[in-house]
Amino acid sequence: MKLASRLSALYAALLVITVLIVIVASSVALVVELFSFSGDILIAKHEEARILFDQFEREGMTMRQAAPEIVDALSGIGLRVTVFDAKGHYIAGDKELHPRALDRVLSSGGMAHYVPPTAPRKGELAFPPPGLKPPFGGPGPPLPDARFEPLSLAAVNGGYIAFSASWPLILISLVPYWRIVLAIAIAAMILSWVVGRAFAAQLLRPINEVADSLRALAGGDYTQRRFVMAGGDEVATLTAAYNDAAASVAEAMDERRRGEDRMRQFAADASHELRTPLTVIGGYIDVLRRGAIDEPRIARQILSTMSLEKEHMRGLIDRLMRLARMDSETPPHPQEIDLSEFLRAQCDAARRLDDRRVIDYSVEGVERISADPSELGEAMWNIVENALKYAPDAPIHLRAARNNGTVVLSVRDEGPGMSESERLHAFERFYRGDQRGELTGSGLGLAIAKRAVERAGGDIEIDSAPGHGTQITITLPTQSAHSVA
Repeated sequence: MKLASRLSALYAALLVITVLIVIVASSVALVVELFSFSGDILIAKHEEARILFDQFEREGMTMRQAAPEIVDALSGIGLRVTVFDAKGHYIAGDKELHPRALDRVLSSGGMAHYVPPTAPRKGELAFPPPGLKPPFGGPGPPLPDARFEPLSLAAVNGGYIAFSASWPLILISLVPYWRIVLAIAIAAMILSWVVGRAFAAQLLRPINEVADSLRALAGGDYTQRRFVMAGGDEVATLTAAYNDAAASVAEAMDERRRGEDRMRQFAADASHELRTPLTVIGGYIDVLRRGAIDEPRIARQILSTMSLEKEHMRGLIDRLMRLARMDSETPPHPQEIDLSEFLRAQCDAARRLDDRRVIDYSVEGVERISADPSELGEAMWNIVENALKYAPDAPIHLRAARNNGTVVLSVRDEGPGMSESERLHAFERFYRGDQRGELTGSGLGLAIAKRAVERAGGDIEIDSAPGHGTQITITLPTQSAHSVA
């Protein structure tokens, strides 16, 4: 059973419970009201009973003869009626009705004790109350021990007439009311079910849409679908949570696709770069097999070339491994780095490769930085090595400084510079530029530097133009730096 149907059934059930409570409460109120109204009826019936008895007495009927007709005349008004003689013996009517007031009246000597004689006022004639024989008194103030005649008992000449409200008749009188109220309740229940189902379906529509989107997501459709709900209710909270989850999944899948694309491109480029030295080595091996090994001079040249290709291939594999490690999810391991020592080590390593050119460094406004020393060292060395290779004999300047709350590391050479096309593609993997000539390399140095800087949370950029040298700048966040005291 769908949730909308269950909710609409719940609405209808709550309405039925409410209507039943209203019916019970109103019925109790009506019964109480009818009982209070029955008291007024009993007062009126006392006089009516005496009038009827006097009428039948004038017609010559005895108490026993008139009793059945008195009962028939008075019991049709929702009351139980019983006639007793002066000694309290049953004559006619409801045999089960025997009011306790009758016993009290009989034990006290009759109704005269409950309706005592009154002293007549001056100038007034005394007359008995209707249906009573002397002794009696005229109108006047009641005697001190006067008590009211019981409502459930009326005294007539020669006996008593007992009254009691009839429960079945009172309940039967409520049947039309119950019939009307129940008919209204049934109609309201049906209407509430229909309207409640419509409202529930409308309110649950976003949940159904979210469920459809989740099923599509489970089926491999990672297209992001956003739902906008007004208000801050639970459905809006659910759709907002779904939007956040869907955005995260879509972003993760996009990143996964980008990673797969990079991996495919990386594999294709790596296989291409590795194929060249392997082809060269394989060709020279064939030459040696065809007899060149018997000629010492040619064999030495071949072996020297094969050794160079081996070193080139080893360096390429090493860089591929470093780049693969940086592309993994393994986080860097930052440590405190003394920038003066760090840049001095870079300069010393560069001078060992070329001790004829000017290679210097400077540190301004910053002393230490927190970063992964191996990855940052790899990035700086690849930049310096790039300058050594593509700016022959040109001075190289390394610098560290604080700039607008960031730490800037730069490597500037005074070489020939780059063309705009080379500058735009310099950080691409396996890109070596248009003017590389006979220079060896893998085209991975700047790509490794860029990836290392990104892992440190920084940025890297190139400023270069033909004839104006090249400057590569690394910008790292301030929280990783410590100023000079």
